[in-house]
Amino acid sequence: MTFVDTPKNFNSLIVIHISMEIRKLQLIGGSSYMISLPKRWIKENNLNQGDELILQVDKCVVKIYPKKSAENVFRVKIDKIPKADDKFLRRFIYALYIQGSDEIVIEDMLSPKIIIKLSEIVRDLIGMEIIDVNDYRVVMKCLTSSDFNIEEVLKRMSQIVIEMIDVIEEFLRRRKQSTLSVIPKLEDEADRFYLLAVRLVHKLLREFSCPTNWSEMKQLLGMRMVAKLLEEVADALYDTSEFVLNVNDGEVLPILLDLRRIFKIILDSYFNGNVVVCEDGIEMAEELEERILSIRSSKDGVPCKLALESLLEACRHVKSIGEIAFNKAVRETIMV
Repeated sequence: MTFVDTPKNFNSLIVIHISMEIRKLQLIGGSSYMISLPKRWIKENNLNQGDELILQVDKCVVKIYPKKSAENVFRVKIDKIPKADDKFLRRFIYALYIQGSDEIVIEDMLSPKIIIKLSEIVRDLIGMEIIDVNDYRVVMKCLTSSDFNIEEVLKRMSQIVIEMIDVIEEFLRRRKQSTLSVIPKLEDEADRFYLLAVRLVHKLLREFSCPTNWSEMKQLLGMRMVAKLLEEVADALYDTSEFVLNVNDGEVLPILLDLRRIFKIILDSYFNGNVVVCEDGIEMAEELEERILSIRSSKDGVPCKLALESLLEACRHVKSIGEIAFNKAVRETIMV
């Protein structure tokens, strides 16, 4: 499934004003350090003596949030749905979800058909539930997505990809068609976790308030790209599962097994930051890509060519993940 992050007529605009000041660190009590906060910032955030602040400490950056502000809910209110057809409605709600909206309120004249469609859409969004509905108002609230972090979501997507490969392998070995019936469900699950990953990235990006966070921002954008590539790998494997129904070629199975091995190597290097292992995985992916191209050119049967084409697409996406993993590992090395 292909996703678009933001609908063209989405009217919200987030403007971040950045001001920079230099303040001196002061030693107090012989063992503690103190720095004063700008009075303007205190007033703008309605803070008083004794209010709690949240400190997010990185290697060279300390971010300070008012606790009351960090607990604010990001609400979006839609006065009128621009279009009511099914395809637009799904794309529109998906876009609101991945922006990081904690609560979506739609106030419009809503037919029973639209309300039913909204219920179907919400079921595909992890953590999102309809908590209030009538003929002119629907309130959707995200209840659980804050319990996830992006790395956990990427790991789950990786597990889904492995499950899909395992299912296709089992079919190729036993030729039991019912084995493949689980593939569409796994592909749908990958789509749901992809949307959750993008949502989490958007929520974190909104927290950046100064240009000293570029390294963290690069890491988040890299995770966003990996999530998309994992979703594309799942799509390619879904296509493979349809094409192999009419393939009796023993060369598809070895390619599938090599793809799984390379995928595991590259994803392990992505999460653990091993630049040498990552380079090995990229080279293996390039070799498998060349092998698939060579085999595909020698085949006459359309189903076999299509199966090889979808595996080639999956291989290229895995290689792209490897390139992101390599850059990530290098960045982590020089930041130590």
